[in-house]
Amino acid sequence: MKKLLALPLVAAALIVAAPPAMAGPPSDAEGEWTYGVTGIDFRYAGNTTFAYGTEHSYFTGTFDGESDDEFVVICHEMRTGMFNNWVRGTIDFTGSVEGRDGTMTMKFVGKQTSTTCDPSDAIWNGTWTVVGDEGDLADLHGQGTWTGPSFDLDYAGRIHFD
Repeated sequence: MKKLLALPLVAAALIVAAPPAMAGPPSDAEGEWTYGVTGIDFRYAGNTTFAYGTEHSYFTGTFDGESDDEFVVICHEMRTGMFNNWVRGTIDFTGSVEGRDGTMTMKFVGKQTSTTCDPSDAIWNGTWTVVGDEGDLADLHGQGTWTGPSFDLDYAGRIHFD
């Protein structure tokens, strides 16, 4: 009976003695994201255009490497004659972050208001989030913003490793 009572006490002592899982301190992430479209397919529905595409990107700064990305741009003509353009996509990055090599997946979304349906016509603003990693980037987490004209964007945010 004493052994049965001691077992929960030993288990509780081991749990209390175990070091807590801690994330590394957050750090700033910033740099440039330059991309070129490698393929695109258009679909139309009334006054809305859908552009499904792929692109190859280069990252410099905190993220240093390349990626192959998929995206969709949705362009909607408003009654005013202006256009609301939205984009969402996935980035499959290979490179290094703070000296650690590996791959990571990021999701991004963004928008712009323009006088045309041409997405390169105005400044884009959006957000990015790290959603998966491998190699030395397996414990990377982060999110931030991006902005700029099409094909040449600036990114900034916060990242940390577990």
